[in-house]
Amino acid sequence: MAKKLGERLIEAGLVNAAAVEQALEHQKITGHKLGDCLVELGLLQEAGLLRFLASEFQTRFVTADKLAKAKIATEVLDRLPVRLAEAQNVLPLAVDPERKLLSVVAAEPQNQALMDEIALVTGMSEVYAYVGLRSAIAAAIRKHYYGDPTAFAALLEPAATQARPDSRPGAAEHNRTTTSARSNFTSFSTQYRVETTDPRARVQRPSTTGTPAVRPSTQRREPGGPRGMVSDSDYVETLSILVGLLEQDRQRHRGHSAQLARQAGIVGQRMGMPHKELTALSIAAYLHDLGKPAERHFSLASNAVNPEWKAQAKVACRAPTRMFETVHLPGQVNTILAQLYEAWDGSGTPQGAKGEDITLGARILAAVDSFLELTKNPGNAHGKAFTKEAALEHLRKNAGVLYDPVVADIVTQLQSGELLRHRLESDGRQVLIAEPDEASRGELLEAVLKQGLVAHALSTLEGAQDGLSRQDCDVLVVSLRLGQQEVLELLQQARSAPETAGLPIAVVGEPDGPTRERLMMGGATVVLPAGDKPAVAKAVRSLLEDRVQHNGPGRVVRGSFDELPPKELLRTLGGGQKSGRLHLRQHTLEGYLHLERGRVVFASFGGHSGEPALQALLRLKQADFQYDPDALLLDVPQMDQDLQVLAAAVNPG
Repeated sequence: MAKKLGERLIEAGLVNAAAVEQALEHQKITGHKLGDCLVELGLLQEAGLLRFLASEFQTRFVTADKLAKAKIATEVLDRLPVRLAEAQNVLPLAVDPERKLLSVVAAEPQNQALMDEIALVTGMSEVYAYVGLRSAIAAAIRKHYYGDPTAFAALLEPAATQARPDSRPGAAEHNRTTTSARSNFTSFSTQYRVETTDPRARVQRPSTTGTPAVRPSTQRREPGGPRGMVSDSDYVETLSILVGLLEQDRQRHRGHSAQLARQAGIVGQRMGMPHKELTALSIAAYLHDLGKPAERHFSLASNAVNPEWKAQAKVACRAPTRMFETVHLPGQVNTILAQLYEAWDGSGTPQGAKGEDITLGARILAAVDSFLELTKNPGNAHGKAFTKEAALEHLRKNAGVLYDPVVADIVTQLQSGELLRHRLESDGRQVLIAEPDEASRGELLEAVLKQGLVAHALSTLEGAQDGLSRQDCDVLVVSLRLGQQEVLELLQQARSAPETAGLPIAVVGEPDGPTRERLMMGGATVVLPAGDKPAVAKAVRSLLEDRVQHNGPGRVVRGSFDELPPKELLRTLGGGQKSGRLHLRQHTLEGYLHLERGRVVFASFGGHSGEPALQALLRLKQADFQYDPDALLLDVPQMDQDLQVLAAAVNPG
């Protein structure tokens, strides 16, 4: 006998038995399907359920957010009578008249009899069905057929608070209240304070008084109370927009700060910087040029060969800090800005700091900024723009002189395209390792990387908590050296939130029998001995492969043609038989390619679509890009072009 949906979801690690039981009780009251009940109660994310169903039905899925934003032509809606749409919970999305193909979203895409009926009614030869939630399809019918602008309000507006059970396998239920982290950025004011709440406060022990434990908001509050709120991500994004506008008139530095912030962030993440320090690094990257002379751009690479520039940089390095002295910036930002031109060997300015006396953020910005300056700006102190190979040789030659050797090595990997290619191949999925012992951390990271995985290692529990709260990893590896009770609380945090309830978590250590049992009961996926690092790495790879097999989500991967030329980008995506959307932007021009199993099926650029748009995109020589492996095509496919063939035709110059 076929297993029921609840059993299959439990086997996939998406929910536990207690969550299914609660959803079944809710089903008795509402009459809704089990999957809908799990989502309604906040026990399972909509996207998580739909990915699972799409994998089972061998199709793609459409979320409520996608349906709310979809633009469906009237002639498409007219194909399917509204009464049939309402009765069968089906919405037409697009029509391909040449192939006589109708695309729909349905709650039961596996119902072939229904698809045959729809084909007959609409006069189509074939019906392709995506899967969606009944509630989302019903809202879409109200919006698109009846023009109801409020149809999705209840589905998409997050509740202020929502009770959630502890979803730890075998644990007693207790409620937790989540506060929606909503940002109201009304003005870019100096009264906003950018702070980082201690992530350790996010872990709450079960209440002993019956009062629900409260998960604190991740919002950053301005001084004086909750008059206005702005998250650190919104603050950084606002800086990106404003600084980007300022740089529009500087041809050689257009988009420089945004590129610096993104690439420095990747290096910082690879070096294990916690979230709050990565935020400070991004802010410093956006502010580093403000208030400095427009006619020249200081960098460690330029200052080292021109004493006059170095003297001017000594005066100018404080300009951004002075401009923002009334803003309560994180202390790390001011330190990074003050030490941006310090050199590893002590030959920099303004203080002549050396080695690890220079804050890590400044060491990272200095190396990335120098590389960009050498390759992008022919007006640098060397008097010419370097080739990428020459700039990389400059980094290698000056590692241990101007630049932190470890930072220079990672920047070299980044700029060679190795890191970016690896992230594209893994659909952005990554492993997060939390291990306080430096030697063990390095050995475990190396072993995991040898398994072909993208991984980052941190030394503190705080980093693991940040990774959980930002849903920034696909397998979490935590060492018992962080403390048994602390690890148990971390497991509680993960298992009590629907977003991370099914996240594979490997605990590494040598616990006694009772402690091992508590860890497994607390939500550990597996407990692994610490001695054999290659065995741990193999187990981690198995956990990630299992998550991918159960259609775990991918992540958006961002990059630029500077890091990975278009020929290599297309070859990587084509060779990996990738699906999703590749979005390309060159200043104010932007477009995208939609991919299905390594083939281009749709192209859009500058208001055009089809073959002209494809050719225009292939002619771009410089662009930033982002690849979203989970993006869904709601338009009718226009073409069928092999990415490998297109890559071969791209001029590498």
